[in-house]
Amino acid sequence: MSVNGINPLLSQIPSVQPLTEKVQQGSGNSQTQGSFADFFNNAIKEVNELQTKADDQIEGLTLKKDGVTPHSAMVALEKADVAFQLMSAIRGKIIRAYEEVIRTQV
Repeated sequence: MSVNGINPLLSQIPSVQPLTEKVQQGSGNSQTQGSFADFFNNAIKEVNELQTKADDQIEGLTLKKDGVTPHSAMVALEKADVAFQLMSAIRGKIIRAYEEVIRTQV
């Protein structure tokens, strides 16, 4: 079995930038320079926006508004659910880390 046919294709794959370069370059916004509290506050706002959009979709579905389909409502609801579960898991980890620091004897 020969893999010589793959070699020309490997050169076409773009190289992957290390994560540090992406953070330094930023993604077009200035969130990379903020504190952890700012980052977490923005994440909570995004989760809230997703839940608001999901509520609007469900309301539109029940009131039979134009442009609202069961598919779009379920997608919005699942996005909000996943975002909330992630935020809740991160919150739990932060609380456990804080409790561990508090238990540390000096």
